[in-house]
Amino acid sequence: MDRLKVEGDLDGPVARPGRGPSRRRSLPGTADFAARLNQIAFGGDGWRSILAAISEETGVAARLIGVHGGVFYATDGGDATMSPAEVARVFAEPEPVSVTLGDGWPARAMAVWAAQRRVGLLLVAEPAGERVLAVLKASSTAIAIEAVRRDAAAAARAETASRLIDELRYGALRGTEELTRTAARFGLRLTEQHAAVVFAYDGPNRRTWSTALSWLEMPVRQDDSKGWTVLAGDLPREVTRIRVRLQGMVGEGTVLAATGPVVSDPRETARSFKDAETVLGLLRRRSGETELLHSELGLAQLLLAVPPAHLQAFVEQQLGPILDRPELILTLDAWLATRGSRASVAEQLHLHRNSVGYRVGQLRQLIGADPLDPETAHRLRTALTARELLDVFAQGNG
Repeated sequence: MDRLKVEGDLDGPVARPGRGPSRRRSLPGTADFAARLNQIAFGGDGWRSILAAISEETGVAARLIGVHGGVFYATDGGDATMSPAEVARVFAEPEPVSVTLGDGWPARAMAVWAAQRRVGLLLVAEPAGERVLAVLKASSTAIAIEAVRRDAAAAARAETASRLIDELRYGALRGTEELTRTAARFGLRLTEQHAAVVFAYDGPNRRTWSTALSWLEMPVRQDDSKGWTVLAGDLPREVTRIRVRLQGMVGEGTVLAATGPVVSDPRETARSFKDAETVLGLLRRRSGETELLHSELGLAQLLLAVPPAHLQAFVEQQLGPILDRPELILTLDAWLATRGSRASVAEQLHLHRNSVGYRVGQLRQLIGADPLDPETAHRLRTALTARELLDVFAQGNG
């Protein structure tokens, strides 16, 4: 840590890329506070303790925001993010900048560096007088220390966590009891209800994506653009919480989240991981959606348990005459979904209403039945869902 130079260190040069060193005057007591805060950081107590000490010293709320605008911690519980452009604006200024967050919170924001690495923004609530600003600047070294410590701890933990997740995904060579004990050290109770979860990212900030995954509190295995883990408890809430946090950290691009079925036996966890990948493949086909749980699949949830060969046979039996007519497949799907609304199908497929009528006539002729007949509609909907699953399997799931 002897080479660590951070913007805002009141007792030494201020190091910024491309700028010469400068020296600031310390207010009485700020040097002692900085030293005390550094000890908290070296002790490994984390963002919570550091920001709590800052808030106590200043008497105002404090927040820490990452380089892509996501909230690391806030003493007031605020969760408003900042755009990457707003963060870049603060980093471009040598002094703390006045900002107003999306939740209406007015604050003074200061960029924190660890050598050449951008750590994030430290914010304190306005109005920020001279004393509050002095404490703000005196706090940046501790923030940088914690960031460096987290990086080192995350790297060591991630290696072990990755091996554990791989074992859970593909099956462990060691016994179930030993695997269960190892998982428990990471807070995973494999004999209680849990589910595999995969997060996927399609944006350009891959390095930030890797860092964001490594900072999650649960074990994660990164596989290029995906992050695999296991969650328990209130699954929908946890999935949303983590996805939103990851999205806030990476900024540009979209983070998706999909889960496998809930299981309560470590011997079933691998199946949950396998199905989670299929659920991700289905989610990618749903425009505008970012989360999909196995429990929300409906008919597809049941069909996942059917061998692909059986699904293929059923699809060919029900849809054989139109399988090589993609325009009729799309029309049938829309016709069933809208319960035979010619206007809705025309709007959805960008067709004239007469064209919809012509296609529906072809469907009746080729299928040999009215698609809207209740029994026929049920079979056709099942066949369309099975076909979608087979397409996902063929494309390598998620």
